[in-house]
Amino acid sequence: MPITPPNTLLTEFDPLATPFDARPEVDLLLHDLALAPEAPSVTAAERSAHRAAVAAQRGGAGRAVLVVDSTPIARQFLMQRLTGLGYDAHGAENGEHALALIEQQAFAIVFLELALTPENGIGGLSLCQAIKQKPDHPNGIAPAVVVTTGQAGSSDRVRSSLAGCDAYLNKPLMEAEFLAVLREIDPLFR
Repeated sequence: MPITPPNTLLTEFDPLATPFDARPEVDLLLHDLALAPEAPSVTAAERSAHRAAVAAQRGGAGRAVLVVDSTPIARQFLMQRLTGLGYDAHGAENGEHALALIEQQAFAIVFLELALTPENGIGGLSLCQAIKQKPDHPNGIAPAVVVTTGQAGSSDRVRSSLAGCDAYLNKPLMEAEFLAVLREIDPLFR
C-alpha cells in the first residue's frame, strides 16, 4: 500500500479551514432551510440574523467569542464548535489581529493558543496579559481568557495563570473538559 506524503494530507484538510460564510453550499443551505425561497442568494445581514436567532436558542445565546490561533484548521474547528453551542465566534490568526478586533468589539471569552510565536508578532502569554490589562474594553469588562495548547507542562499552566488566563485547555480538546470550562467561565452557558 503506498504511503501518502504529509503535504498531500494537509492539502486534503484545507477545505475544512474555509469559513462557513465563504462556502456557497452553506449559503444555499441557509437559503433553503431558513430563509425566503424566492431570494436568489442570502445576504450577509440575513445570514447574520439567522445565526443570531439560532444562537439565542443554544447555550452561548449569541455572545461574541474570539478564537486566536495561527493554525487555520485548529481555529476553524474551535470556531465551528463554539458556533454550534450558540456563540457568535470570530477568529484571529495572530495577536495583532486579535487586539484590533478587541478594540472594536466586546467579547465574552477569548480562546488563545499559547504557542503564538513572538517572532511573528505578539506571543500568546503577552497577548493574554495585554487583554487582561487593557483599561478600556468596549463593554468595560475584560473577557475571560482560555489558553489552549498542545503543551501539557505544569510550568505552562503556571505561566498562563500568572499572565491572567481564566482557564486552560489541552489539545486535542476533550468534550467533557471543554464543556466544563465553558460552564466555569461563562455563568450564562447552559
